[in-house]
Amino acid sequence: MASREFKAIFFDLDGTLVDIHGPLYIAARKALSDIGHQSELTPEQYREALSRDEVWLGVPENRRPEYVQLAFAYFMTEIDKTERLEVLPHVAETLAELKRRRYATAVVTSRPGEARRLIEKLAMVGLAAYLDHVVTQPTSSMKDLLDKTELLKQTAMRVSVLPPACLYVGDEPRDVMAAQQAGFGGTVGVATGAASFSYLKNHPQHRPDHVINSMAELLGLLEAMRQGASQ
Repeated sequence: MASREFKAIFFDLDGTLVDIHGPLYIAARKALSDIGHQSELTPEQYREALSRDEVWLGVPENRRPEYVQLAFAYFMTEIDKTERLEVLPHVAETLAELKRRRYATAVVTSRPGEARRLIEKLAMVGLAAYLDHVVTQPTSSMKDLLDKTELLKQTAMRVSVLPPACLYVGDEPRDVMAAQQAGFGGTVGVATGAASFSYLKNHPQHRPDHVINSMAELLGLLEAMRQGASQ
């Protein structure tokens, strides 16, 4: 591994810093019902499908664009209704240590709406103090909601760090895609969201530079990259 040292660490929110499996299940169940694909999805069926990396839940290829739009809309509705975020394990202490080490930090999320409201939610669970910036999606078009490339570029400018010195941590291949398109120097996939460890590690198009099981591994990974250690 070549030695790499970053100046800024940016994070996706849902599935990376806060749990999304409850809202994801509800969104998938409602979307499947709307397209008349199968009988009502149970939590057990949902968990079993994810364990097999069956992210499409049996939806045929010709119905997938419709399913994605419906599921995404329902997901956004669910997370907007959630008043208190459920912080994932090891997140708070990792963010606190990153700030102690003087990294620039930010949340860059596809969530639409005012950043102020999200900052309030992050403050409620003790995370806002560890983040220099919280960036939400200013538009609600499906294309913009699914592609954070421009948001990542803008956030790098806001913290006055060139993209090659920025690292993005997310839980989906589209997070990796956006960071690569923004010219970021590194990407980390964390298997705490919609995608499993193996799905992230073996994705055919947008494979992160590193995959970790939880945020507990991030500080060690940063140190290994800084020292150029082999994994």
